[in-house]
Amino acid sequence: MGQFTTINHDDGWGTVGAPLGVSASKILIIDDDLAMLRLVDLIAAENGYEVVSATTGAAGLRLTLETEPDLVLLDLVLPDMSGVEVCRRLRSAGVKVTVLMISCLHDPEDVVVGLEVGADDYLRKPFEVRELVARINARLRRAQLTREAAGVERLHFPGLTIDMGRHEVRRDGRPVALTPTEFKILVALARQSGAVVPRPQLIAEVWRNRDPYRVHSLDAHLYRLRRKIQPRGDGAHYLHAVIGAGYRFEYQPPPGEPQRQRVPSLRLAH
Repeated sequence: MGQFTTINHDDGWGTVGAPLGVSASKILIIDDDLAMLRLVDLIAAENGYEVVSATTGAAGLRLTLETEPDLVLLDLVLPDMSGVEVCRRLRSAGVKVTVLMISCLHDPEDVVVGLEVGADDYLRKPFEVRELVARINARLRRAQLTREAAGVERLHFPGLTIDMGRHEVRRDGRPVALTPTEFKILVALARQSGAVVPRPQLIAEVWRNRDPYRVHSLDAHLYRLRRKIQPRGDGAHYLHAVIGAGYRFEYQPPPGEPQRQRVPSLRLAH
């Protein structure tokens, strides 16, 4: 069993401090303690959170990139790697998700190391459930305020994130180096995901004019852009040429993989 203090459900611990505006938040818990997983499921049910779970560090890293949670609850001791290593890899990949590290180890050095590699908070077992709920809510509220202050707009597709605020594109969690023109083309197409954008319209949006001689330049830019975000010919495809019409941005999974979301998740923090 996990080392935490249970509190009777009738005491109302599940809704303690639940702030407005974070009820739709997504939490990823990376822990092989089934009792801890059940506890977080109960907390999530009471507070309206969505929960994704992983019992190994490798699965946790993959799910962080795939599901883009608002908060990661990370156990320090995992079967395949330490929580410190998981956090280090997330930060090395540029993932800025809030990480709350949880551990039964009481050596102060563990706390220091966890915070040094990028954890945002640290909670020792055993703990009061009320404290865990309060920590979760406080961290989600702080993350939301940070997003609102930054005014960040992001487009999310399977394996691809376009961050307009940071002028950044990530493919499977790794940054993709695009020229300013390539970035403008990608944003112009992705914002109209699923629709065919005629060449003249795309030229007008990117170069602010309708110069017909820009068509060849547009095709060249799109060729390079496609190679950057679709490096493997047998992998996922996003950019599609529609003969005689223009271009379309639409997620197409690799052969043999079921079709996932086709419409982007647009996050506006205003």
